[in-house]
Amino acid sequence: MNKPRKYPFRRRLQLLRGYLRGAETLSIFPAQLILEGTSRCNLHCPMCPRQLQDFPAQDMDWELFRRIVDQGRDQLEFVIPFGGGEPLLGRDIFRMIDYCRQAGLHTWISTNATLLDEKRSRQLLQSGLDYIIFAFDGATPDVYQRYRPGADFQQVRQNILRFLELKKEQRSPVFTVIQMVRLQGNAHQVEDFRRLWRASGIDEIRIKEDEVCRFDAGREEKGIRRRQPCAILWRGPLYVRYDGEAFPCCYSFQGPSLGNLNSLRLEEIWNSPRMKAMRAAHARGRLDAFPVCEQCHVRQPQRPLLLLSFLVDSLRVRKWIPFAERLAAVYPFRLFEGP
Repeated sequence: MNKPRKYPFRRRLQLLRGYLRGAETLSIFPAQLILEGTSRCNLHCPMCPRQLQDFPAQDMDWELFRRIVDQGRDQLEFVIPFGGGEPLLGRDIFRMIDYCRQAGLHTWISTNATLLDEKRSRQLLQSGLDYIIFAFDGATPDVYQRYRPGADFQQVRQNILRFLELKKEQRSPVFTVIQMVRLQGNAHQVEDFRRLWRASGIDEIRIKEDEVCRFDAGREEKGIRRRQPCAILWRGPLYVRYDGEAFPCCYSFQGPSLGNLNSLRLEEIWNSPRMKAMRAAHARGRLDAFPVCEQCHVRQPQRPLLLLSFLVDSLRVRKWIPFAERLAAVYPFRLFEGP
């Protein structure tokens, strides 16, 4: 099995230099790319972005996926083969992960683990996946099933525990995160959740803050006040929907597309007129022309951490995120921008 190649440091510096200068046009691709392997999902979670609009039951065409990866393989570092759907429903998910690994690229997915049977667990572990998140939003069946209606608490827990056993048996290095999104109905279970998942093979237990902010009553619907340009516009991940339509990020799927990769090349999308206009708006701090950015709830790290994230490999950054969040919860320093 091929190992991911080392991403050149000079390329990181180029991306960072473009960000600091507020460059509208970039000579290299983003370090990260989301390719939505499927838009299908087997659950209807009330806090999910899927509640904002209909997602058709479609998979990305294999040839489209392969062509995009081939266009960017010499410059990309990380490919994320999932988007608005449950990745284990995608007909080519294991093939996609393996293809990226053969191209020397890191991959990660987030799954609800309802479909994680013995066969799929083994396929994931053998595919070369680098990082996996198990989304499990509660420490008791009643709370969990409030946020994951249709999923069985005990069965999904057993699916994950069996995956961890196989991970140990196969000595797999896949970095494994168990994650709960903190919401009004489960916030009181944080410590119970940590105790529940003190299991061998779990590398991090993550309590993630809600970035959708629409399910719990009383949440603010305004976007945060941005003090710095959004790094995603310079570093990625660029988001490509199952049908080839590309968007600046995975939070902008309701906005206008940058173009379609069935007819355009990756470099044309990355430096499309809309993408350049968005970079210029962020660099000037004037987002009124882009409501999708002005109303965004996603917080960026404080500037020193943000700049460091350009210079460190993307897999390591992902591994650091839960650890940094735990530190910020204990010590009196602000990890993210905003109130």
